[in-house]
Amino acid sequence: MSSAGRSPVTGGWLDPGKKFKEGVRPGKRRLGLALRSLCRLLRSDDPGETGRQPLKQAEAAKRLGCNAGDLSRYLNDHRIPPQDFLECLYKEACADAVVSGQDAGISLQALLGLRASALGEQRDCEYCLETGGRVDALIQQLNAPCPACEAHQRQQEARRRQRKQLAARLRSARTEGARLRMTVAELKVTVADLKTELAEKSASEAGLRERLAAAQGARAQLPVPRRPGDRQLSPKDVSAARQLVAQAEELDKSGREDLAFTLLRQSTTELFSPPETALVVAELRYRERDRLADDLIHVYGRDQETQDVMAVALELHEKGAPDDAGAMLRAALG
Repeated sequence: MSSAGRSPVTGGWLDPGKKFKEGVRPGKRRLGLALRSLCRLLRSDDPGETGRQPLKQAEAAKRLGCNAGDLSRYLNDHRIPPQDFLECLYKEACADAVVSGQDAGISLQALLGLRASALGEQRDCEYCLETGGRVDALIQQLNAPCPACEAHQRQQEARRRQRKQLAARLRSARTEGARLRMTVAELKVTVADLKTELAEKSASEAGLRERLAAAQGARAQLPVPRRPGDRQLSPKDVSAARQLVAQAEELDKSGREDLAFTLLRQSTTELFSPPETALVVAELRYRERDRLADDLIHVYGRDQETQDVMAVALELHEKGAPDDAGAMLRAALG
């Protein structure tokens, strides 16, 4: 007999574990247990009660048309209730069970079969005992789980587990997809930054080439070659030197010190005369570009011909920069 959805009651007259009176035979015990189960379905209709509470024994007896003593003997003693009592109890229990969303757990025919079995047991009637045994067997078959239902339940449970697994995989895939999309977005930003940096570098190199070309154009070779001892600077020479230093200073301020030094080195070694180179060094000192001045002195003194190095050192000394002149000579000496 099913008891699905039914809360167990412990203690009191509805306790399923309550002992039967000594001598109560098995058939009557089975009937008593069935009666107790049905009585547990009975609920109070009192509007003053909180929720639908189980009935007290006296209330149940009154509702079923008997007294509390008879009801107790029906449930716990040898006394076998009449058929009309069983029908009344079954009707009332089914009505309350429907309201509570439960089921009686036994059919009326099965309940009457238990009564017949108990009566046969009481009378020692072989036919009644056989009938009761058949009824008990039928009840057991009814209560036994259906193989098809069990298979269906197992199939449904397997499907539920599969759906959960698929849902978990889907969540994992979505999380991984979101992570990959974020990674792709970050890579796109990195690529864009690299492209911008490359474009800036290309623009800087192009600007440097333009400046070198402009310097070469501004420093056109004189129609008459300058004599080695000619140290006079024309206004055009002074302007070209100062323009070169201004361009180098602009690059240095923008964080492109390497490009600034390249511009200075190539211009002084390929285009400028020693007096112009000395003027470039002095102008760098004046503009407080000491690092560029030091690097230019070192590289020029190390790489240029001795005659040019000595000429630049002499110009620096005469311009009041003996330290720079000495540094250039030391660089030439290695």
